[in-house]
Amino acid sequence: MQTIRETLLRMGALALAALIFIIDTVTGLEIAVAVLYVTVILIAVEVFSRRGVLVVAVTCMALTAISFLVSHPGEVATPASIRCVVSLIAITITTVFALKNKVANDELQVQLKELSQTHDAIIIRTLAGIITRWNPGAQKLYGWCQEEAQGQNLHALLQTRFPRPMGEILGTLHRTGTWEGELDVHRRSGEAITVACRCALLRDRYGRPVAILATHNDVTERNQAVEALRRSEAFLAGAQRISRTSSIGFRVPGGELYFSEEALRLFEFPAEQPPALKGILQATHPDDRGIIEQVIAGALGREPTLDVEFRLAMADGRIKHVHLLAHPVLDAAGNCEYIGALMEVTASKIAEEALHRSQVELAHVTRVTTLGELVASIAHEVNQPLSAMAANGEASLRWLQHAEPDIREVRSGIERILSEVRRASDVILRIRALSRKSDPQYVPLDLREVVEDALALVQREAVHNGVLLSVALTAEVLAVRGDRVQLQQVIVNLAMNAIQAMAGCPEGERRLRVRVWRDAQGDPLLVVTDTGPGVDPQALPRLFNPFFTTKTDGMGMGLPICRAIVERHGGRIWVDERLAGGAAFHCSLPALAQSTAKHG
Repeated sequence: MQTIRETLLRMGALALAALIFIIDTVTGLEIAVAVLYVTVILIAVEVFSRRGVLVVAVTCMALTAISFLVSHPGEVATPASIRCVVSLIAITITTVFALKNKVANDELQVQLKELSQTHDAIIIRTLAGIITRWNPGAQKLYGWCQEEAQGQNLHALLQTRFPRPMGEILGTLHRTGTWEGELDVHRRSGEAITVACRCALLRDRYGRPVAILATHNDVTERNQAVEALRRSEAFLAGAQRISRTSSIGFRVPGGELYFSEEALRLFEFPAEQPPALKGILQATHPDDRGIIEQVIAGALGREPTLDVEFRLAMADGRIKHVHLLAHPVLDAAGNCEYIGALMEVTASKIAEEALHRSQVELAHVTRVTTLGELVASIAHEVNQPLSAMAANGEASLRWLQHAEPDIREVRSGIERILSEVRRASDVILRIRALSRKSDPQYVPLDLREVVEDALALVQREAVHNGVLLSVALTAEVLAVRGDRVQLQQVIVNLAMNAIQAMAGCPEGERRLRVRVWRDAQGDPLLVVTDTGPGVDPQALPRLFNPFFTTKTDGMGMGLPICRAIVERHGGRIWVDERLAGGAAFHCSLPALAQSTAKHG
């Protein structure tokens, strides 16, 4: 369509030039007919290039001169010649201004063409709001084509909702020349969107406002994403406050730190104070600063996981327990940053200590209860050496009452008394050890010695109940790291359970066997076997549950305490379900090298 129009204009310009030439040459009109060539120049500006306009202008001037020479030969200082000169001047002036306007118009067209290629919606409207230009970006954004939008009131078309009063916005625009903000508008489909609007006031050559240029960008999805991110951050911050878990990040080797709001609260750093390693070290308990230094060294060494607990010493004397867990993350450039979580575990530490004290108390009560069950046997164990001491003392007195005292017999009697004293003392020491109340002391032990001392307390009880007790100990040292009293409690409890379980068995069939050796993995293994009725298969899953018991007068705490003790020593305890008759309790403990790593 544009090519046809240009062709017609070019042909019209040529025809008009020819017509003007004929009229100017043939007719005798005493007017400056050649001035009409100005019209040809103006038409040429629309369809020709700058060079083409110059060619047309020169041609029109030549035609003017030719027409003058043909129609007025030999006339120089006549009105006709003056008219010719005026026509030439008019054509020249028109050509100069036309070319100047063409350059400006061409530049404007280039700029408009470039603007039409942008994805932004570019709209030009009058001061009254009437749309004068509507680029393809605006058509794509809103749905109206240029022909439909032009002549419409912009804000009525888009149903614009302003963030501030329209008068205030226009006041800012006239005062500063620009305005930026977000507008709520509607597409042709009726869909509501939010656009970022940038307005510029267009002025004429005299500085008078003539129009407003506006660019619109759809920011609906961006705002929704920002709002979702803000909501997620709020949820995360709230969850961190509730769970007392915070986010941290630190780069290596630069040492730049990132603390979430909850992390700042945990360390009680001011919000305006950027976190730094120096501040962390100052807040750390003096006894735990070495731990932080090890963490820093591990991070510099690119450790795959940083997992550590340490304490914070607050300015008012409070102590906080903190658990740090972090993993390294590499970006595309290979930079390393540790991303992790920082959790305050003060409450759990206090609860853990309270639970530990409760377990110690309960274990002590259970031991005392067990000793109560052994009171008859203990009394017999103590009474025997006392009786022997009395007999040996009386015998020694009789030897001294002879006319010639037999010093050798007296000495022998006193030695027997001392032996019985040591025997009674050993019994008392075992009872005191088992009944004492103290925190566990994890030290290197020979499991065989622990078993021997524990069985010495139940030996008499086994005899009293008609139980044949046999002990099989390996010849090698079974070194473990543990608390002697707690391990003795496990052995005594298992042995007493076995003795009581065989109460209904015929005499002569009550056999208790205790074996200690090293298993296939090299760990010390204790097995307590009896010939009682065994364990009900339905009771096996609950056997080690607190308060579960098969005894009519039992508390149901013996086996749970045994399991807790064994697991605190890094071992495990279980029942052999494949045993044909009776029950067999297995207790495995880690060898000294492994247990040292756990309790050292």
